[in-house]
Amino acid sequence: MPLTLIVIAVCALAFLVLDIVLCVRVWWLRELPLWRRILPTMLLCAALAASISRAWGITAVAEAVAFPLNVATALVSGYELHRHRARQAADGGRPEAAS
Repeated sequence: MPLTLIVIAVCALAFLVLDIVLCVRVWWLRELPLWRRILPTMLLCAALAASISRAWGITAVAEAVAFPLNVATALVSGYELHRHRARQAADGGRPEAAS
């Protein structure tokens, strides 16, 4: 196996782990409405389903949808975490003020 494929596989695995960590961190933000906590996780599940469709020979869906959904997951999760940190900073960093 060429070294390039190994590097690409490691980068893809690292991006998947990043997406999962971000989704879990957003899921634990209790002050968000339920639909905003679930959105990154649902985007990640849709991306994984599109990626798995490649195993059944449906490569067009995986090529067109999987990567953009993974990027959308990271962007939405990062946005929610950034807004959460901004709200905490505006409240003086007190976690009880966010409740």
